[in-house]
Amino acid sequence: MSLDVHVHDDRVTVDIGGIDQVWCLKRHIDLPMLDITSARVVTVAEAKEGLGWRIGGGNWTGRMATGHFTVPGRTGARQLWCVYRDAEVLVIDTDLERPARVVLQHPDRDRLAWLIAERIPQRS
Repeated sequence: MSLDVHVHDDRVTVDIGGIDQVWCLKRHIDLPMLDITSARVVTVAEAKEGLGWRIGGGNWTGRMATGHFTVPGRTGARQLWCVYRDAEVLVIDTDLERPARVVLQHPDRDRLAWLIAERIPQRS
């Protein structure tokens, strides 16, 4: 899996490389920090509760969920997944329609969740 996540003060960038570009149908994501509402680590089972229909990419139950999926209850909203067989994943929720949620399998997910959560602007 070739996945680089960079946390900046004003944005989070995700660069997808290798064969994952084909499965995810995406090479780069740029998420402005102002649009991010939360970042946390959850189990795959918990993350899949919010998984809608697959729009494009790959989905092999129990092995991988990659690409674009709908968001149940939010017409037109999409989420991007790049998850294989890990037990926990990084979930980044946004105010955007596309992507409304980004779900990633990353070995340093706990640190990334903390770094992102620390930079999310406080909303009143």
